[in-house]
Amino acid sequence: MPSSNPPPDRFQREIDDIIRLAERRLERQSLGSRMRRQSRKVGGKIGGLNLHLPPAETMGGLGLAFLMLAWLFSLPLLDLRIIDLIQPWVAGLGILLLVMAILASVFRGRSGNSSGGGGAKSWRGEPVSYGNPYGESFLQRLKRMFAGR
Repeated sequence: MPSSNPPPDRFQREIDDIIRLAERRLERQSLGSRMRRQSRKVGGKIGGLNLHLPPAETMGGLGLAFLMLAWLFSLPLLDLRIIDLIQPWVAGLGILLLVMAILASVFRGRSGNSSGGGGAKSWRGEPVSYGNPYGESFLQRLKRMFAGR
């Protein structure tokens, strides 16, 4: 007498497929995924112009370098007219780079190893995250940054 239930392996595969589809749908609905798709569309229309910001550490270092250069320009060592014209622009660029570095650092996601949970969790070779699929909100990141340790 044949059983009407499918074998457990096939049933488990169907459940895994449903879970995988749901995870993909949540990922496609996330803000980061939408931004990546939009930037790809715009990049394709521009003609492959691929602009990426450097890491926050690099931007911060460049910002400090520009501020130091502006400070050197403000010293009365060289009295050239061109230096007086360039100095505020160099200082402004340094401040802009520092602000961008701070914002990039604040809005950057956490890595799995620094969370204190024993490293990144994986299931069937794919990384698993138990957080909000839409990412952390700005207030949650501020709370995490300034929480007492």
